[in-house]
Amino acid sequence: MTSLETAFEKASSDGTLAGAALLAATTDKGIVYSKAFGKRSLEKDAPDMTVDDVMQLYSATKLVTSIAALQLVERGLFTLDEDVSSVLPEIGGLKVLKGMNGSEPVFEEPQSKVTLRQLLSHSSGLAYPFLSTEIAEYNTAQGRPAFPPFITVTESFTFPLTYHPGTAWQYSSGIEWAGLLVSRVSGMSLEEFTQRNIASPLGIEDMTYFLAEKPHLQSRLVSMVNRDPSIPDGKGKVVPNEGPGFLSQVKEEMGGAGLHTSARSYIKILHSLLANDGKILRPETVDSMFEPQLTPASQRSLQAHLDHIPKGETGPAPPFIGEFAQVQHDFGLGGMLSMENVDNGPSKWRRKGYMFWSGMANWYWFIDREAGLCGIFGTQVMPNADDQTREMISIFEKGMYERFAFA
Repeated sequence: MTSLETAFEKASSDGTLAGAALLAATTDKGIVYSKAFGKRSLEKDAPDMTVDDVMQLYSATKLVTSIAALQLVERGLFTLDEDVSSVLPEIGGLKVLKGMNGSEPVFEEPQSKVTLRQLLSHSSGLAYPFLSTEIAEYNTAQGRPAFPPFITVTESFTFPLTYHPGTAWQYSSGIEWAGLLVSRVSGMSLEEFTQRNIASPLGIEDMTYFLAEKPHLQSRLVSMVNRDPSIPDGKGKVVPNEGPGFLSQVKEEMGGAGLHTSARSYIKILHSLLANDGKILRPETVDSMFEPQLTPASQRSLQAHLDHIPKGETGPAPPFIGEFAQVQHDFGLGGMLSMENVDNGPSKWRRKGYMFWSGMANWYWFIDREAGLCGIFGTQVMPNADDQTREMISIFEKGMYERFAFA
């Protein structure tokens, strides 16, 4: 057994992970690696993990919704640089929060309108309350919870802007709003649109926002686990998750967080983009996804989130999952982009244009068109950006490059 498989067998037996599903595909050959480790849950006699087990994607949903939005653009139903307030008037009325004067907010009129391009690249001025002290403080002053639950897009994410559109970068609810735009423009639910236009063309039968309505999929759901909070510095083993997740009150599709599917199904999406096979998007649209979308000001803001990593090294970028190199980054139409080559010592590793992102339970995906490789690390471990899980993601990713990239 090679070092990668040995490492994952050990991690799933010693409590580093409960289980993980790993897949990789190359441009020409399709799936070249498909293996699962550990168990579906921590319960006694739990079944072995498989690559067909269903998981909560959380923010890995964002790639799927971005594809849906780009399909609207292809059909001429909306444009990337159109003011979204014609479809999302709730956003059109938002002002920029400049601060608080005691319990009173201080606002400015936005200098420009929010566009779909900005929603997809997290440069609209929107923010998640749990990542914005300004919005949390504003909510508290308004008599709302600092971090409102995810219920509906308009109920959960109608907050002031935190900066003028296109002038900064902040991970946000932009793609939740983009999902609502898809629904309103298409005249169908985001669930139906996703099934018809993404899942069906790729032969995916286990992707849904409404798992509770599909018992045959719910029976394959991987249980959430937590890193033992009683052990300091995140050094503990995984323990069963207790209590409902943050999506337990959701009443509609959350295009930035709400999907469920298997790793085997998700790799079909990644490979379609990698091979640029035209099944879900036109080749020129896929090309545009891998182009940097941020203004210079927004790109500098994004870079500031990552610049604590020493030059030439890699490491974590709280609160984001995976391994980040200290190189220039940008954001595409679907994920973050590495804008420089990154090598793993003497070995070739990520190439310029490498796209990647993740989901809160430490699900990680990447597409490297120059290397001809895409991959998924699928697990259900909290908290996000957990150090022990990040190390396993790195072992997986580098192992896939060593075996299959640049073929």
